[in-house]
Amino acid sequence: MKKQQLIIEHELKCNSPNIIWDLLSTDSGLTRWLADDVKQQGDKLTFTWGEVWKHHEIRTATIVKNIKLKCIRIKWDDEEGTDSYFELRLEKGHITNDYVLTIIDFAWEDELESIRAIWNDNLTRLRLTCGI
Repeated sequence: MKKQQLIIEHELKCNSPNIIWDLLSTDSGLTRWLADDVKQQGDKLTFTWGEVWKHHEIRTATIVKNIKLKCIRIKWDDEEGTDSYFELRLEKGHITNDYVLTIIDFAWEDELESIRAIWNDNLTRLRLTCGI
C-alpha cells in the first residue's frame, strides 16, 4: 500500500516574502510554528515536540531541496521511499497578490484526516504567533 499525497493551500497575511521565507526555512522560524524546538546543523534538522524532560518525540530530517523564496523539501531520515518528505511552497497569488503557502505531505489513508488536522493546527499556530 502506498501513502496518499496531501496538499493544503493557505493564504498568508504578509506582503514580505523574506519574512515568510525565514519562518519556512530556518530552525528559529520553524520553531515558532511547526515544532516545539528545531535545531539545524548544515542540511540536517532535529525536530522536538513536547518537553525534553517529559514525554516528547524527536525526529531528524534532511533538507533535500531549498530554492530561496520558492520551496523547501524536508525528508525524514527514519523513512524510506519517494513519499517520505514534506514540502513547503511559497507562491504569490495572481488575483490578490497575497502569498500562498502550499504544503505537500504524505500519509497512510487511515491517517490522512489526522495529518490534515495537525497541519491545520500548525497553520493556526503560525497565524497566532507570527501574525501571518
